[in-house]
Amino acid sequence: VGGSAMAAGASLFLGAPRSQCSSSAQDGKAWFVKPWTSFQAAPTVPETVPGYERVHVIKRTYFTVSLFTQLRDASSSHEVFVKSARHLISIILSEALNFVPFTPKIVNTPVDGATYTGLEMIDVEGLCVVSILRAADSMSDHISHHLPGLPVGKVLIQRDEKTAKPNVYFKKFPSQIQSKRVILVDPMLATGGSAAEAIQILKNDGVPEHCILMVCIVAADEGLQLLTKKFPQVRIVCGEIDRGLNSKKYIVPGLGDFGDRFFGTT
Repeated sequence: VGGSAMAAGASLFLGAPRSQCSSSAQDGKAWFVKPWTSFQAAPTVPETVPGYERVHVIKRTYFTVSLFTQLRDASSSHEVFVKSARHLISIILSEALNFVPFTPKIVNTPVDGATYTGLEMIDVEGLCVVSILRAADSMSDHISHHLPGLPVGKVLIQRDEKTAKPNVYFKKFPSQIQSKRVILVDPMLATGGSAAEAIQILKNDGVPEHCILMVCIVAADEGLQLLTKKFPQVRIVCGEIDRGLNSKKYIVPGLGDFGDRFFGTT
């Protein structure tokens, strides 16, 4: 994927075009000036899931699969689960941030007056995070660590264990959220009920659909189908997609209750 394709893909989250990176070499200089003009590939966005226009899954590597293996292993200790989860959260959120706006930037390196043509994230002040309590706090805290000062909103939606329907108990959003791009985080997308409720609340508060980016660690097809049909302009980035739900509406093979395992309340 070339630099221009990367720019076009990322602009979809904004609903508006932005500057595109040139894919041509600059004055024939060495590879360090623009690495993706040589043997290194251009920056890319996560792969689009077949059958879904705006659902993406991160690239599977030996390392990410090993992390998912530790997360899914019922015998993993609390320490191992948390460590693996934090690694994966970092990777998935890094992939998701491909859908926020960037602009080309040339910098001077400390060596021989050389320059490097790269990218810079822009309009960071126009971003905010909303977490679906409580499991998603593990993800929102990570974003706040890497992007200090980013406003964080909370919404408490709990699924009724008998009906699997979502119940809203609390919400607190940053001011002027209607003018921001919202990264909505929740580790597990099962039926999609809680995520759909959170998205509807955001829309009721004035946030346009195309300005909502849903990020999760594991998703089931049932949840993806619900969200993409009800909110076709919302973009979704997930770590892996599982085969479905069981009779109790839990993701299979899944990893159990993420919140309980992460916070040690099993």
